[in-house]
Amino acid sequence: MLRLLITVPFLLVLIIFSACNQDSVTIWFLDWSWKSSVGVLTLIVAAAFFILGALSVWFAELRQRGRARRAEQQVRVLEDQAAELRRQQAETYNPSAQTPVQAPVQAPAHTQGAALPPYRETPLP
Repeated sequence: MLRLLITVPFLLVLIIFSACNQDSVTIWFLDWSWKSSVGVLTLIVAAAFFILGALSVWFAELRQRGRARRAEQQVRVLEDQAAELRRQQAETYNPSAQTPVQAPVQAPAHTQGAALPPYRETPLP
C-alpha cells in the first residue's frame, strides 16, 4: 500500500509533465542525433530506469530464493536427524517397546468350531 502511495503521485506528475512539454528538441548522443519532445524523452528515461530497478530487484530475489531453498533443505535434514534421535532415545529408555508382538495362540484343533459354554456372571466373595 505504501508503494502505491509513493508510485501513483510520481506517475501522475510524470504524465502531466510529459503532456505539458511537447516542444521538440534535438538530442545528441555521441555522433547520433534525433528530435523528440521533452515529455517523450522523460517517459523513455523513466521507463528505462523502471526496467533497471525491476531487474535489480529480480536478481536480489533470486539470491533470496536460493538461500530459502537451502534453508528449507537444511530444516528437512535436521528434522530427519531429530526424528532418528527420538527413535534411538525411545529404544534406549524403553527396550520393551522394541520386542516384536507375538502371534495370537491358536486353540487346539479338536476344540476349533466347538461351542463355548454360556457366560455366567458369578458374584465376588
